[in-house]
Amino acid sequence: MNRRLVLALLLAAPALARSQALVSNAEGLRLVAQGQQLILSGADGTELRRWPVADVRGRRGIVQALRDASARRSFIVVLSGLAELWEIAYDPAAAPVYEGLVHDYRMGEGIASPGYLTPRRMPLDAPIGAIFFDPRMPWLLAEQGGQLVVLHLDVRRRIASLGPADIGSARLLQREGQWLLSLDRGEGQVMFDTRRWRPVQAAPAY
Repeated sequence: MNRRLVLALLLAAPALARSQALVSNAEGLRLVAQGQQLILSGADGTELRRWPVADVRGRRGIVQALRDASARRSFIVVLSGLAELWEIAYDPAAAPVYEGLVHDYRMGEGIASPGYLTPRRMPLDAPIGAIFFDPRMPWLLAEQGGQLVVLHLDVRRRIASLGPADIGSARLLQREGQWLLSLDRGEGQVMFDTRRWRPVQAAPAY
């Protein structure tokens, strides 16, 4: 192999290793995780914002996954090893971000940060692993402590626990205008009503 090529690969390796996740949206915004940094670039490649990957207490971590929540005009940021989930709005008209509990920001208490490009933190009781996310939904499914939990992006908390199941089996179905979530819980596919989060009936085989 050409010695110059080998040298170029060796020099590039650390940068490639630090790049952990990447997502872009229809507007050309590009969000990339590099080591303990999260970097947002515009359609022309200009860097717009940079954030350290750290929880509200300043503990550093890395990004596990990024998703584009196109219906909400935001990016979802899953942190590895930290008990937080972030949502970063790229809508200039996004509501202000209040740090604190749900009732705090609904009452307008505390000091607000601009909603545009400010991480909106969802505190969790434990870190999460793999996720299932559909941009049409205001919630996501996540592995947490051997269980599958439902995290709602609007109320910024866990709203249901679905027990142990294979997150890779998750599918969304629509029946009579209602969204159902199909999961394999070991005894076969089970469908959950996504409004009450209760099993409704066995799902059809795929």
